[in-house]
Amino acid sequence: MSTRISTSLLTCCTVFLSALTATLYAADQPFYEGKTIRFIIASGPGGGTDTAGRLVARYLPKYLAGNPKIIVQNMPGGGGTIANNYFANEVKPDGLTIMQDSSSGVANFARGGSTIKYDPRKLKLIGGVARPGSLLLIRNDAQARFTNRSAKPVVVGDTDGIRNWIAMTVWGAEYLGWNLRWIYGYPGSRELQLAIRQGEIDMWATQNAKLVNDLKREGVVQVVVTEEDHGREDFPDVPTFIELLGAKKPTGLAWQAYLAWAGASELDKFLVAPEGTPDHLVKSLRDAFTKAMKDPEVDKEGDKFFGDGWKAIAAEKLETVIREHIAIPKEAKDLITKMRQKYGLPIGEAKS
Repeated sequence: MSTRISTSLLTCCTVFLSALTATLYAADQPFYEGKTIRFIIASGPGGGTDTAGRLVARYLPKYLAGNPKIIVQNMPGGGGTIANNYFANEVKPDGLTIMQDSSSGVANFARGGSTIKYDPRKLKLIGGVARPGSLLLIRNDAQARFTNRSAKPVVVGDTDGIRNWIAMTVWGAEYLGWNLRWIYGYPGSRELQLAIRQGEIDMWATQNAKLVNDLKREGVVQVVVTEEDHGREDFPDVPTFIELLGAKKPTGLAWQAYLAWAGASELDKFLVAPEGTPDHLVKSLRDAFTKAMKDPEVDKEGDKFFGDGWKAIAAEKLETVIREHIAIPKEAKDLITKMRQKYGLPIGEAKS
């Protein structure tokens, strides 16, 4: 009888010790070891959001304890609305799915509408990348029509008609007499680049210095203006939009509405985790992002794709910028809507 008790006791102790050992091993093992992160990009392939996202995805695992694998998934549509709706309502907050978003997602939320099923203020910010301001390009063969309103309008091309740089063209038409017409619906930057090269559109803006220089070398375009308030170091001869406006720069509500649409320079491309993601995992992701952005290879790759002047933005700064951008007065929102309506741009709800 005592032998059976001793044997049972020994078995119980063995099981307990095995479980304890496994628990201690799991506690010592980094969370991301042996795991795979799904990295959603809230745009199609080839554009600025995709480029920024893939740069981060390539180097983030290097600085996460456990060195996880990353699978990148593009989820385009509605200027980020489809990806944001999915991310906010379907993704588990377990630290294994993160998303590369852009200022378009915040602008869509600020604009509102029944298709918006997310709130960017509730997401867990990890960090962001801010490229130099957009460069507004015009085809050389369209320049004679640019300020001549008796001529055929210069055609501005865009994906959805709500991008931040579109504010420059609308205020340029309103206060500088630019002779413009807008068309939108292009899937992304790749298609817009082809459209301006082929003469399907006459005007477009991008932050990608390499793309701009390629088009200039081909003799296709000239740069009209940059939205960067302090100019771009890599395009020192290009005036800022404020400089171009000069004495015609509006004040009061009109300028407040412009700034609300154009957005803050820090709000460009940013990485988020779902609401409810545990704080320790958010910290791990933030720390890894910060270290990755200091990697010399990241700096080199960033200069290659974005040009000089791009920079990493801390999560805390982004949280403040997003809240400020969303909190624009109703009067400014109403004026933006009127300006969009006047120039044939989409108003009301963002399309998904």
